[in-house]
Amino acid sequence: MSPPRKIPTRGELLRLQKLYRTDKKIAEVLGNGVTEHLVGYWRRKKGIARHSFPKFSEKEIRELWDRFGDDFRAGMEIGISKAAFYNWRRRYKITKKPEALKLEQLSLELHTPGEKPRRAVGGGHQTVTQKILALRADRDSVSVGEEVKIEPDVVLAPADSAPVVKKFLESGTSYVWNPNRVVMPLDGSVATTAGEAAELHKTVRDFARRQQMRSFFDVGEGSPPQVIVEKGLILPGQLGVGCESRAISIGSIGALALSVPPDDIPCLWADGRVTFAVPESIRIFIEGRTPRGVFARDIIHDIIARLKGTDVVRGRIIEFYGIGVERMSISERMTLCHAAIPVSAAAAFCAFDATTRRYINPRARKGFAPMMADRNAIYADEYTFETNKMKPTASGPNSFDTVVPVEQLESTPIQQVCIGGMANGRFDDLKIAADILKGKRANPEVRLFVHPVSRAVYLESLKKGLLRVFIEAGGIVLNPGGPMASQMTALAGDEKGLTTHFESSFDVGAGECYQVSPATAAASALTGQITNPSGYVKV
Repeated sequence: MSPPRKIPTRGELLRLQKLYRTDKKIAEVLGNGVTEHLVGYWRRKKGIARHSFPKFSEKEIRELWDRFGDDFRAGMEIGISKAAFYNWRRRYKITKKPEALKLEQLSLELHTPGEKPRRAVGGGHQTVTQKILALRADRDSVSVGEEVKIEPDVVLAPADSAPVVKKFLESGTSYVWNPNRVVMPLDGSVATTAGEAAELHKTVRDFARRQQMRSFFDVGEGSPPQVIVEKGLILPGQLGVGCESRAISIGSIGALALSVPPDDIPCLWADGRVTFAVPESIRIFIEGRTPRGVFARDIIHDIIARLKGTDVVRGRIIEFYGIGVERMSISERMTLCHAAIPVSAAAAFCAFDATTRRYINPRARKGFAPMMADRNAIYADEYTFETNKMKPTASGPNSFDTVVPVEQLESTPIQQVCIGGMANGRFDDLKIAADILKGKRANPEVRLFVHPVSRAVYLESLKKGLLRVFIEAGGIVLNPGGPMASQMTALAGDEKGLTTHFESSFDVGAGECYQVSPATAAASALTGQITNPSGYVKV
């Protein structure tokens, strides 16, 4: 029989609350079967309020106000909105402008004719990309087109790492410059025969073991960029470098991913530094409310169509802003950023905000400093798109350049539907499809495949019943992250299908395949023809 649990004193509970804030975290610290509800009961018995200590102290708010003098920028620093930071200031009666701002304004008013005025606080011209590259190059600022030598925070090895490993060892270098910064996956690697695959995998496993790489992920862990984000291996404001184009989606959390040729990876492993020419950036604002049945996939299709092809974004960094982006989950932002691959953008980025902060905080293993563009940052182009009147869209067939409203394709018979992949294979995406398919059976003429993007997504979908929904609907659930079973999912010459993959990561065979959102894919799987999902999506 276990001894009776000792109830903490009032002083002990107050100290714990000051350190850990919530009943849930206090329960986790105490352990030994202590639950959140039990901590709440103790707290009420001791006469302790639920929130005895504020989330942000007066000192924190005052320091941020003195540093930025702007509610928007100060709020972004701690992941809250402009209005929320303003309310915290009012709570602590912080109303006066910081002295630094007063002196700055005074110096601007007193400058003599012909004298160049001092730059106002926050009045620089650097984009997020320039700021991140300047920091990694140990510079105050960098210019577009300028070549800079940087040390990245994370280096993503290619899916086919065995040739890179061999080239690295042949160079005469024994160890990578920093094994803790190298992420090496096996998912996505290809080989002509099973025996060849086994040998290549053994080469990579042995190398990762010898280098003592903490971030080596064997087959079945999932798509590398997804795993990097899930496990907090890259954080807001950091820079990732690799030859995996899919890594571009890490821009969804306010980080930046840039690509280098595979031949540059061995040198990067050895030296830890790589040279980049600072690319141009464009800024895209997404505003308005999203209609029912329209998701991030439809929005990015519409944007690319209105930009009339890929030339506008080719080789440039896309920075996404606006209320439409702020309302998106991290899953939707990853879809948004992932679309930069088929349009040949250099990278994509979503600004750090409260949504990012809530997602990253439980995953972060160390502190991080989000980057924000200067208010006067100079962009090559700027565009604003309203989502109020957008409709579900499809790109294709077999191309990202042609985008049409789904309603124009309605009643087109299909033989196959694939839901998942790096573009739309996260739990939120699968749940959208599962909610439509729940309790129903896919059309008997349609082959339905579901492809979770990672082991974590697979497990969460399993625990919450999503995989059961797909299987009961007649679907086949594929292994997370790994190569698609091309013999199963390829289309014959006279067949049509839908997929949530992007065409660059999905072999459709000889048939025609349209790229759509998970909602459109699920609704179409039920009817056996391309279907507008608006009537199938719950409000």
